[in-house]
Amino acid sequence: SSVTLTATGGSSYLWSNGSTSASINVSPNNTTTYSVDVNQNGCIATDDVIVTVNALPNVNAGANVTILLGQSVTLNATGASTYSWNTGETTASINVSPTTTTSYTVTGTNSNGCSKSDSVTVIVQTGTTVEAYAGDDVSICAGNDVTLTASGGSSYEWSNGATTESITVSPSSTTTYTVTAYDSTGINSDTDDVIVTVTPLPSANAGADVTICRGSSVTLTATGGSNYLWSNGETSASIMVSPNTTTTYTVEVAQNGCTATDDVRVTVNALPNVNAGTDVTINLGQSITLNATGASTYSWNTGATTASINVSPSSTTTYTVTGTNSNGCNNTDNVRVTVVDNATVVNAYAGEDQSICRGDTVVLSASGGDTYVWSTGETTQSITVTPDHTTHYTVVASIGDVHDEDDVSVFVSNNPNVNISNGSEATILQGEYITLSATGANRYEWSNGATQPNIAVNPNVTTLFKVTGFNTNNCSAYKEITVNVVPEVNAFAGDDQTICRNEEITLTATGGDEFLWNTGETTSSITVTPTEDTEYSVTVYNDLDYDTADVMVYVNDCAASEIPVNPEYFEFLVYPNPASSNLNIKISGLIEVATIALYDISGKLLFEESVSNDTEQNYIKKLDLSPYSDGIYLLKLIDDQHSITKKIVISR
Repeated sequence: SSVTLTATGGSSYLWSNGSTSASINVSPNNTTTYSVDVNQNGCIATDDVIVTVNALPNVNAGANVTILLGQSVTLNATGASTYSWNTGETTASINVSPTTTTSYTVTGTNSNGCSKSDSVTVIVQTGTTVEAYAGDDVSICAGNDVTLTASGGSSYEWSNGATTESITVSPSSTTTYTVTAYDSTGINSDTDDVIVTVTPLPSANAGADVTICRGSSVTLTATGGSNYLWSNGETSASIMVSPNTTTTYTVEVAQNGCTATDDVRVTVNALPNVNAGTDVTINLGQSITLNATGASTYSWNTGATTASINVSPSSTTTYTVTGTNSNGCNNTDNVRVTVVDNATVVNAYAGEDQSICRGDTVVLSASGGDTYVWSTGETTQSITVTPDHTTHYTVVASIGDVHDEDDVSVFVSNNPNVNISNGSEATILQGEYITLSATGANRYEWSNGATQPNIAVNPNVTTLFKVTGFNTNNCSAYKEITVNVVPEVNAFAGDDQTICRNEEITLTATGGDEFLWNTGETTSSITVTPTEDTEYSVTVYNDLDYDTADVMVYVNDCAASEIPVNPEYFEFLVYPNPASSNLNIKISGLIEVATIALYDISGKLLFEESVSNDTEQNYIKKLDLSPYSDGIYLLKLIDDQHSITKKIVISR
């Protein structure tokens, strides 16, 4: 409530709330003492008046309730001494039975005669028509599940006891599920059925497990369906496989849209490691015993079935033996018996002398005999050697008991000792040149195509350079160097900024790897809260370069001013903000003459106009923004001693 206080006894008045009229209208929330200074002929006297504020009752009409059409409900009011409902009743509790949703208001009065009102809404619901739908009938394969979803109601109850809209079921046989759908009141309901047909899985059969010998094949045949997919990707009922190791094959059998799997194991037995012995040489008229190993039983191409046989061929002959192990798997091997007569002549030849560079390899090949023994101990016709110095090799060639030997020399030349005087790594500033110098060879080939020992390069990015050096023997070696390229530093501290006093702002520098601000901070971004216009500088640097940059932070006093205003009428509105074409300015309630002015962030005055202190008139201005570019501007309302600042954003 409010009350008018009237002072008398003078010609001018000053109340403790700042009003200067004889009568003031006040509406305190708590008991308050108001003082008035009364002035008459330059003399002042003071008097007080107490406005006692009684509390309102805490009236509560209760929570909103919902009933069905035809039902009644008792409403109970609390918090006061007496009550008056908008139905005309004056009791704390009333019984109502509305036919439509209705709000009831009660006014409660306490012992001090103060009153307050509260309302309660009685919501009346009627039943609605329900049409249950359990979904279309579905088919699943045995062992699978399916989600059934009902619609048409507010709540549901399924025949399996579930009360959710959707249920997931996995029946073992064809089953009918029934759902009852209810409306929001639970009064009306409807039912519907859905049939889940369960299709049995096919009887997949990949066949019995089988055993084979390594190198053999076997046909696997699946039954039980109309379509097949084997684990090796084949899609026919029968497949032929020849695994090297024991393997399990899986087949997926499909029938009527359902699938089942089965496995078959193919066990692979190893072949015997049959060995007929090494090839031998005999003289004409001699005999020799051949011995086979590695199997349980043997069969020679001579018809013999023993592990050892004695032969005396008149000419060079190859003998073959087939061996069988305990698993019934067999394998063969051959042995050659070379027959020579005593008149045989052997002329050993180890090949031409060879020249190589250190670290290279060379193949030495002998001829002139049937068997060979090198000074290295090797018994092959050809050997591969990598000597680190000049070496002589001897080979003995034999045919039967007849032998001869020959020598071959491998001359080894040293490789050049190639070196890059700059080392393995160098660093330059982007745009600079560096001279790379190679030594230790007679001629050079650089990876960039240059053939001089010294080359000048200026790569834009870090680059690997390789030089290969050759000596007079055409032996070579290489070295590599990485030239790291560091970009020039172009420091940038960001655009100049304008903030209000006590605001903070983050400044971010770019252009290098490391940073040092004049505040002492070493991060790329710093947060500052200057109290006056401040210039911040940052040094940005990398391994080889540095640069500096500055940024200015302008500080405006944007706090609320103490411009004398009539609090009952004062308004200072600007809209829209951000603005694009026009800015609307509305000011009213000023007690003194003021000025409205627009500045850019550098402080340059762009617009200025006087504002009247006539409280009967509003200052309304539509400011054309077309002369100004996008950015942040400051709009100030200024009198002789104070100002109010608003930040304006122009954005198009």
